[in-house]
Amino acid sequence: MISLAMLASISTTASAQGLPLQTTTGGEIGIQVSSYKYEEDRNGSFLMSLEGKKLGLTGSFTQAYGDNQYWGGDIRYASGNADYTSASTGDKSANPDSYVDARVTFGKDFDVGSQVLSPYTGLGYRYLNSDLRGYSTTGAAGYRRTSNYIYLPLGVTHRFRMGPDARFATTLEYDYLLQGMQRSYMTDLGYGSDLNNQQRNGYGLRLNLAYEAESWSAGVFYHYWNIADSDIGVYTSPSLVYAGYEPHNITREVGVQVKYRFR
Repeated sequence: MISLAMLASISTTASAQGLPLQTTTGGEIGIQVSSYKYEEDRNGSFLMSLEGKKLGLTGSFTQAYGDNQYWGGDIRYASGNADYTSASTGDKSANPDSYVDARVTFGKDFDVGSQVLSPYTGLGYRYLNSDLRGYSTTGAAGYRRTSNYIYLPLGVTHRFRMGPDARFATTLEYDYLLQGMQRSYMTDLGYGSDLNNQQRNGYGLRLNLAYEAESWSAGVFYHYWNIADSDIGVYTSPSLVYAGYEPHNITREVGVQVKYRFR
C-alpha cells in the first residue's frame, strides 16, 4: 500500500509539471511569413529602398547537459520578390531577394521563482543575395549585390508557464557586427571588376514571442539591422579606377511563424 501510494504521488507530480520551463534536448522545424524593408540613406537623406514579402523555412536543434547548460544551432532561409525605389534612378518591381542566417549558440538556464531566464551567446553568419539586374523606370541598369555579416549574438529567453502543457517564451537579442562585406557586381554593368566594401560598424536586434506546446509553437518575430557607412573600395574599367562605398542602411522585418517541435 505504501509503495502504491508513493507511485501515485510521483505520477501526479510528473503530470503537474507538464512541459518543462528549462531548455531541453530537441529540435524544431518551421515556416515563416514576413514583411521586409531595406533602406539606404546618405547623411539622413533617402537614397533607395527594397520592400516586399518573404517566405521562410527555419530549423534548429538544442542539446541540454549538466548544470542547466545547453548548446545548439539554428538556420533560416527566406526569399521573395522586393520592389526597388530610388531617389534618382526610378523604380523596378519584383526583384529576387533572399538570405540565409545560421548560428551556433550556448547558454545556461536560471530558475527565477516560477519562471526561467536563459541567457546565451555564440556566433552568427548572415548572407544576403539581391538581384537588381534589368532596367528601372528611368532606364537605369541594375546589378547584383551580396552581403556577408559575421556577428556576435547576445540574448536572453524568458519563459513562464501557461497551464501544465504550455509555456510562453520571449526572446530578446542584440547582435554585434564583427565583420561585414558588401559586394556590388559592377561587372554586370560592363566594368572590369566588382566593388567590395568592408563594413566594420553595425548592430542588429531581434524580438521573438512564442506560445509553445509539447509538439508545436506559434508566434511573431521582429528583426532589425543598422549598418554604418562602409570603407571605401575600388572597381575598374579598362582605363579608369573608380571609388565607391556602401551607404548607411537599415533593415526591418516583421513576421509570423509556426513550428513543429520534437524531442
